[in-house]
Amino acid sequence: MKKLFIMALAAILIMSACGKEKLPPQTMTFTLESNPTTGFSWQVTQSEELFEVKSEFIPAENEENLVGVGGTELIVLTPLKAGKTEVTLTYAQPWEGGMEGQQIVYGITVDNDMQVTLTDAVGYSQDAPAVTPMPEIK
Repeated sequence: MKKLFIMALAAILIMSACGKEKLPPQTMTFTLESNPTTGFSWQVTQSEELFEVKSEFIPAENEENLVGVGGTELIVLTPLKAGKTEVTLTYAQPWEGGMEGQQIVYGITVDNDMQVTLTDAVGYSQDAPAVTPMPEIK
């Protein structure tokens, strides 16, 4: 009887585990104008370290091979754990005494399934764009 109960319990646990499809972690991708030849780049800070941050600069097409042409910076946030955080994107010169430009702050929640919810575009500096860039979530 005890063996039958244990086998039944094991079967139920296996069936319930099979029914849940685990989703891959969602990522958030910010696409922002940037020109690193000015010394400025986008810096990312988090009030609670929930994300792995990867950044890539993509130069604008430049048929004349001009120096100092800007482009786009892609910033990809991949959740590492659940929680709530404020993510601050700051366009600044990253050295001591460097100038600071635009700043945008987002409230973000990551659930236990590593799915991301943008709770709010909390605020931005006066130099920020009129329309706060919304990240692509996939």
